[in-house]
Amino acid sequence: MSRNQDITSIVNLPADCIHEIIQYVIHDIKTLYSCVVLNQDYCQVVVRILWRNPFKYIKQDETKKALIFRTYFSCLDDQEKEQITAFFHNSVIDFPKPFINYPSFLQEFEILNIQTSMRSFLYQYHSASTTENRINSVIHILNPFMEKLFFNIQSNFKYLNVDLNDEKNQIDMSSFDDRILGHVLSNINKFTFGFGFRFDIKMKEILKFIQKNATKLTEIISDYNKNINHVRLIFTKKEFKQQKLKKLNPEFNDLLDILSSFIISLDNLKSLEMPCFIKNDKNFVKKHSHSLTHLKLHEIRNFNIIISILDHCSNLETIELVSFYCNKNTDLSELNKPINSKFNNLKNFHITISYFPVLTLFKRIILMSNNELKTLYYDKYIVHSNPNNFIELIWSFCTNITHLFIRIFHNDLYTIISFLKSLDHLVFLKLDWDNNYLKIDQIANLAHSFSSSLQILEILEIDSSMIIEMLGALFRNMQCQLKEIGICMDSFINDDILKIIIAYARCKNSLIVFRYLNIPPYCYYYSQLSKHILEEARSLFTIDDNPEPFKRSFIEPIF
Repeated sequence: MSRNQDITSIVNLPADCIHEIIQYVIHDIKTLYSCVVLNQDYCQVVVRILWRNPFKYIKQDETKKALIFRTYFSCLDDQEKEQITAFFHNSVIDFPKPFINYPSFLQEFEILNIQTSMRSFLYQYHSASTTENRINSVIHILNPFMEKLFFNIQSNFKYLNVDLNDEKNQIDMSSFDDRILGHVLSNINKFTFGFGFRFDIKMKEILKFIQKNATKLTEIISDYNKNINHVRLIFTKKEFKQQKLKKLNPEFNDLLDILSSFIISLDNLKSLEMPCFIKNDKNFVKKHSHSLTHLKLHEIRNFNIIISILDHCSNLETIELVSFYCNKNTDLSELNKPINSKFNNLKNFHITISYFPVLTLFKRIILMSNNELKTLYYDKYIVHSNPNNFIELIWSFCTNITHLFIRIFHNDLYTIISFLKSLDHLVFLKLDWDNNYLKIDQIANLAHSFSSSLQILEILEIDSSMIIEMLGALFRNMQCQLKEIGICMDSFINDDILKIIIAYARCKNSLIVFRYLNIPPYCYYYSQLSKHILEEARSLFTIDDNPEPFKRSFIEPIF
């Protein structure tokens, strides 16, 4: 083999093998782009992967959104493009049809991404001074072509996300061909339907539009794809509690009935995320008590319904209860009824506790578990009157936890320290503490409670004039060998804080990554990082100053 011979011309792997290799770098966008130019075989595989959902790689970059839509637009026939380029400085020649049919690769259709990228594209190319009305007039012409581009016999969607809002001239899927829509929706495994709007628009008109689309999509899925596994509904009911919107309650309730009937019509639902609006919990329980393994609920107002669902869906592996609304009229009668069922498979539990009744619900769910809980996100905003009894009651049901988020208040510190000492398998700890009231010796005791199994520690929203002393006491006294440390601060990370992390890394010789996030501060306690301190740190571990949100759940999102 010649030294100068291109290795890519020799190594010819089957597409299946290349696909397996690419799975190892599937989230590394730079490597994926490099693979595109490696050779033709890699290009064919990676282009399909990149265009399954090209929007997820670009975040909120409007220029890149416009480029993606330009590619889709170029796939239209010339006579269709001419109807749009009439409004541009450019002609049809400037948008040549590509050799690759990019829309056919799309597997995750998200209507909001298509709509916003369309607008970015039109704002970029429109010949006249752009106004919203001018853009809307072009969108009105362009929207019908989206059906031809994306909804056809070649479509192979696995996920459909229809998130409707109050923009004018949205894509109206209720007008799509039933036969083609049936073909496309029969293949999806995940479905999201959401909506939202401002107060200064024609509410009734928007609600009718949303209702039309909800009716069409849910009826077709119910007819063609009853075994769909994952459904998410995104909206809020609280807007309709306000006086200005009460007159729209009949239309809104009709929409809720459509969505509720749809959920009950499905036969093999495995995960469900939605506001807790189900009225007929008996039908819901009857249909999904055996199949449902992942339940995520928002806006929980009716404790009786939630307890009925939980008591009958015994196969749940993941429960996420994100937001509650309680007042003096909330019916709490079911909270203290005897427990008649068990969660033998419960592995993941995420709950936000901002009312005392929710604390009772939390205790009930923990007592229904079977000591198989692995991740617990215990986001408590209230102070329990008797934390010792409460923690001791649930203690024995949580000994196998590997991932824990916990917020520490001053009055329950010692109880939580004892609890942490019992967690012999803990790997990942997210810690939010009431740091203005904790003393240095208390921080040291907290550090001693960390299990030797702990590998990842994230500390959230630190804001204290004693931060250097507190972090110093924490890292000097912990016995575990951390691989990853994350700190989220209300002020800037400074040299003294980074020196503490450097000292820990030198002592333990285990640290791989240090992540930090600076919340925009109201005040500046410290100067920013010195170059030589930063270089010393980077010689010991990787620094990530743009991490994922620290309060992100341990539970991998399905959608």
